[in-house]
Amino acid sequence: MYTRWRLYILAVFAVALAACILLIAVLRKHGHKISAFQGTLFTVGAMLTLETVIIMGLSNFNLGVIMPALLGVPMILLAPLVPHMDHGFLRALKWFAVAGYSAAAVLFAVCGFLMLSAQHGAKDTDADVVIVLGAAVHGEKVTWVLENRLETAKEFLEAHPDAVCVVSGGQGPGESVTEGSAMKKYLVERGVPAERIYAEEKATSTPENFRYAMEIVENEIGTGKKIAFVTTDFHVYRAGRVARAQGLEAKGIAAPDVWYLRLNNFLRECVGIFGYAVTGRF
Repeated sequence: MYTRWRLYILAVFAVALAACILLIAVLRKHGHKISAFQGTLFTVGAMLTLETVIIMGLSNFNLGVIMPALLGVPMILLAPLVPHMDHGFLRALKWFAVAGYSAAAVLFAVCGFLMLSAQHGAKDTDADVVIVLGAAVHGEKVTWVLENRLETAKEFLEAHPDAVCVVSGGQGPGESVTEGSAMKKYLVERGVPAERIYAEEKATSTPENFRYAMEIVENEIGTGKKIAFVTTDFHVYRAGRVARAQGLEAKGIAAPDVWYLRLNNFLRECVGIFGYAVTGRF
């Protein structure tokens, strides 16, 4: 099923890209002067907007889902205006767009570097307790994002037979059970002994994941334990900074992201890192 969806999505993008190229060729044939820059701007904008449309049907709605369209729709609208942007309001609009997209490019580059550095910096982590940060549940079923986190935690527990884990997550919209209970059930069904799993079922954010999980660690497992946490690769940096802000020294273990959500999650995480930084939550 995973491979089939990959092929479907790639096929849709291939058809859309071909349609954009054909449309530009037809317009040029009918006498419209379309520069390579205009054509590229329109095509990139169309692909980003299409990406949002596709992902809206495959994922829970969040900022990351609509961000490609927020970047892409202005490109589509600006493409036909490019030859006329040397005077007046359109000139100001051109420099506003240049400044906005340049700032976004810098933000994405800096945050991307931080994310990549963090997710590759916790190899061979040793810990007594691993906290698994929750993600969306569809009804009672864990999503692919959360499944990847749980499989990563399972591998860690198998390699560290004396370690235990705390699965952390409350109940959100569209979820029939708490994320914590769904995560524990998933691990138990795959052979992890129930006594090695502690379910935290109140958290609704990353700071709460750590706060409530550590209450369980201190009250039920014991103090002085070495702590690690599992989250999706793009989230390791921000989660680690959140933990540190709470006085918790914990190493992150990166779980793989779902391939078709990589762009959306990356863009949303960049905004998250920026928001946490400017509001002093790190």
